[in-house]
Formats: sequence, structure tokens, C-alpha cells
Amino acid sequence: MQTLEPRQQGDATRTSRHRMRARRAALVAAMALILCACSGQVSGPAPSEGGLDLAASAPEVRLFGAFTYGGVWSGMEPVLRLEATLGRRLDVVHWFSSWDNAFYPAMVEAVAAGGRAPLISWQPMRQDVRGIADGAYDDYVRGWAQGVAAASVPVFIRPFPEMNGDWVPWNGDPEALRKAWRRMAAIFAEEGAENVRWVFGANVTDEPRVEANRMELYYPGHDVVDVLAMSGFNWGETRPSIGWRSFEQVFERGYERLAALGPQHVWLAEIASSDEGGDKAAWVRDMFLSDAFPRLEAIVWFDEDKEADWRITSSAEVVDAFRAALAPGADALTAR
Repeated sequence: MQTLEPRQQGDATRTSRHRMRARRAALVAAMALILCACSGQVSGPAPSEGGLDLAASAPEVRLFGAFTYGGVWSGMEPVLRLEATLGRRLDVVHWFSSWDNAFYPAMVEAVAAGGRAPLISWQPMRQDVRGIADGAYDDYVRGWAQGVAAASVPVFIRPFPEMNGDWVPWNGDPEALRKAWRRMAAIFAEEGAENVRWVFGANVTDEPRVEANRMELYYPGHDVVDVLAMSGFNWGETRPSIGWRSFEQVFERGYERLAALGPQHVWLAEIASSDEGGDKAAWVRDMFLSDAFPRLEAIVWFDEDKEADWRITSSAEVVDAFRAALAPGADALTAR
């Protein structure tokens, strides 16, 4: 789901105490595991070589994060408000940045200061993918690499999000995208940005659904991908042709395909449910209780009233469902 940072919206329009401590400790340990697991390149044979061993261990605790409309471009207030609503701190804070913006270390520092992991969806809205692949934007990429290298924490970057969706301008040329991705990764390595964590974030379905646009074709390789991620939404009656689908129905086929790409853990980098056509609170409860996706490590909610009211605060019942699942001592986020 393509989203621009708030400073671009105008242009886009025009173009128990112990239990609490135990829960917090578990979440911190889980994040430490992520950072350790991602501290080096992920090795493995190229997809064309076949025969991957996909017996990746299930994460002990799943992480919960969110994209909050207005944050962190407008400061941390939107994030803090959502955290107050949920009664807990987010593990991951997600925002979008176009290639018209430099790397802003203050935003990463503000997020990371509270122990949250920064996740940035990096979107070349006006820059051609083939140009990136051929080196036309190397100086710009190098500036980002230097900024990330200077950060004191891991920075999760999701370039070309939802690349297999025809609503984004970087869709349609898998070969160029793979080359662009690997060129960026090489520049980051040259600049010593060992703290970058590359997130491959496809859409749960290919649009258009043709062989030449399959998500697998965009995958740049295990050595330059630390996290496998996808976007998926329960549209409900906002799109009658799709209709209401359960959490597992939304992701089951996409997860199977994504997990087959490599042994990395899986994140749901953009996920939400409409409240039109079904019980959104029950959908949320089922999401947290599901054990259908053993390598699922993080759920990052898309908290915006956009095509549908995806927000956590769309109703009191939905808020209650989130709070109950995320409460200290709750085991809904613990992988089974």
C-alpha cells in the first residue's frame, strides 16, 4: 500500500509488576535475537540452485509494531499516542521516505531511544529503477549509507516496497530491480553500514497476476536480504470483489511463497483489517492467536484511515482486542 510521508502529502495530492517485567524482558530478548541473527549476511544457495533447507527456528516471541499516520515525520507524538492507547511500547516503528529525502538521523535516534526498531520503507517515486541499477543515483545512495553507518542501532530498510504491485512506479522490471538492490547493498557495504538490515517486502499477491510479475522474480538474493516481509489487508466490503477474509486466508498462500525464497524470518510489514463486512475485533484476536505461520517474527500494523479505516482506534472493541492481546503476561504474541 503506497504511502508518502506527511511532508509529501501536498505533492502527492497534486501528483502484575513481575509479569510486566517478565514480558518486557522477553521482548527485549527477542529484539536482541533479531539483531544478532541479522548481524551478518544470510548465506544460502541462490534460488535457481534449488534445495533450500527452510527449517528455520520459530521466533520465541513475536514483535508488534505500527506505521502511524504523521509519525515520525511530525515527531514522536503520534507514536506515543498509539502506545498510550495500547498500553505498551511498540517494538517496531515504521515510516515511509521517498528518494527526494536525505537520511534523517534524528528520526532514527528518536525511535531507537525508546528501544524501538526503526523500519523505513524507501520509495523512489520519481527515480527510474534502471537508473538506480546503472549508477545514476550512487551519490544519493551513498549519503544514506553513510547516515546509516553513523547510527548507533540497526536500521531496517525496506526498498521498493510492494514491488510486485502495479500501483508503484518500480513495478514491472524484476531484473532491473534486482540489479538496483544489489548495487545499493554494495554501496552500503563499501561505507561500512554493517548495521543495515535489508527487508524484502513484497505484496501478498502479484498484481497483475502474470508470470513475469511474480514476487519470486524480484528477489535479489539471500546475501542481501535479512528479513522476508509482505503486505496484506482484509478489505472486507470496501472491495466486494475480494470480500471479508480471515487473517490466515489473507496470508496463507503469500506466506508459503515468501518462505520458500529463503530461510530468513518473516515480517508482516503492512497489515490491517477493514471493519466493513465482518467483526474486526474478532479478526484481530484471531491474528494474535494464529499459529499458522511458524516463521512469523513481527506484525507491523498499518494504522491509517485511508482506503478503509485500518486504524487500531476504529472502534472501542478493536482497541480492547489489541490491548488484551498485547497486555503484560498475555501469551498471544508467543509463537507456539
